[in-house]
Amino acid sequence: MSNVAQLEKLAAVPGVLLDEPLSKYTTFTVCGPAAFLLKTNDTSVIQTAAKLAREAGLPVAALGGGSNTLVADQGFHGLIILLDSQRGEVHEDGSIDADAGVTLSRVIRAAIGKGYGGLEFAVGIPGSFGGALAGNAGTGGHGVTELATEILYLNPSGELRRSARKDIDVSYRYTRFKYSQDIILAGKLQLQPAAPSEIQARMKEALNRRGWQPKGAWCAGCVFKNPVGNHAGKLIQDAGLKGKKIGGAMVSVDHANFIVNTGTATAEDIIILISFIKQQVRDQFGVQLEEEIRYLGFESANPTNV
Repeated sequence: MSNVAQLEKLAAVPGVLLDEPLSKYTTFTVCGPAAFLLKTNDTSVIQTAAKLAREAGLPVAALGGGSNTLVADQGFHGLIILLDSQRGEVHEDGSIDADAGVTLSRVIRAAIGKGYGGLEFAVGIPGSFGGALAGNAGTGGHGVTELATEILYLNPSGELRRSARKDIDVSYRYTRFKYSQDIILAGKLQLQPAAPSEIQARMKEALNRRGWQPKGAWCAGCVFKNPVGNHAGKLIQDAGLKGKKIGGAMVSVDHANFIVNTGTATAEDIIILISFIKQQVRDQFGVQLEEEIRYLGFESANPTNV
């Protein structure tokens, strides 16, 4: 089958949109369109679309809540799978089964509502459950995927696979899924019973830690990982970069590890500002910052490119 025929079949998959603006689906609200976008939670439809895209030589990437992601101004010349679900089930043994497309906040509320603790540190983190699993989202030395016992995913060949805890390769803001071509469909966490007072105290602590984050701004969360024994935001602030602007992109005055779109930013503005921050911190303090955000559609941005 020719590439043209495969692309025609991909365009005909139920739910597939052509040249869909990704600015509607990302928290930076910048970037170009996806050549193909499929919004679904139907595994068989995802398998069909992903297989056709890869046979046509197109990249495939999943998108959940659109946070922690920067898409190029020219968009993504491939297939974006926008996972969308509300399923998050809490069982009596404290395990949680949830689809990748459900919001992380919904999973946290479900756990707390049943009296299970362990996820309170993640209160206030935006995005989807699948995105949180892929990047081990967290704060204060904790990460969501550290609680995972199993992840259900599609491999690049379109086959359903399950990854047990020992095979997930979890570390600080990282799992083996973060930069892979695998598509997380669902995951299972294991939590423990906790007294309401303990849960409330930990939630309050987590919200207090996030009190300094920019409010009502177009941003993608923390841009950089914290270097060992240091904090990216402090290094950027000490480098005198709070409020630094390139085009419509600005280092937040609330917290220096956030870049905000002031209203006219392009993805190019943001990536140039990221590069400038890294250069300044490296020159002033000898520290090489590493991005926490994921890049999509950039030809040579960095190893996080999909």
